[in-house]
Amino acid sequence: MELSSSQKETIQHQYDALIKKVLKGEAKNYLIELVKRAGREVCFSDLSESELNKFFVTDTYASDYFNFEVAGYDIIVKNDLLGEALGTLPDKKRNIVLMSYFLDMSDDEIGALLNVVRSTVFRHRKSALAKIKQYMEGKSNDEHK
Repeated sequence: MELSSSQKETIQHQYDALIKKVLKGEAKNYLIELVKRAGREVCFSDLSESELNKFFVTDTYASDYFNFEVAGYDIIVKNDLLGEALGTLPDKKRNIVLMSYFLDMSDDEIGALLNVVRSTVFRHRKSALAKIKQYMEGKSNDEHK
C-alpha cells in the first residue's frame, strides 16, 4: 500500500516530534550526570603533593644505578656523582669505603676480611674519602661554570 504525501508528511512530523523528545531527554540526563560527576571529581590542582604522588609510579632499572660487589654483597649506589667518584677509586680503597659505610663494618672486621691491620684500613678509608671529596667538589665546580 502506497502512502499519500500528506500521510508521509504526518509520519515525518510524528517522527520529528519523537526525536526531539528523545534528544531533550538525553540532554537532560547528560546535564544531570555532569552535576553528579562534578560532585565526585576533584581537580588535580586541588590535591596535595602526597595525594598526587599516589597516582604515578617511577620505574627503576639496574642501569640507572651504580652497582658494586663487595664481600659477596651487591651494593647499589643511587647517587650518580657518588657512584662516579667511587668508580674512580682503586678497588681496595673503594671496597673499604663501601664495607665501612654501606655494610656498617668496623675497621677490625674489614681488616680481618682483607688480611690487613686496622690502621691500614683507617688510612685507606681516610685517603679514599679525601679523593671522593676532591672528585665531587671538582664536578660541582665544573657544573657552576
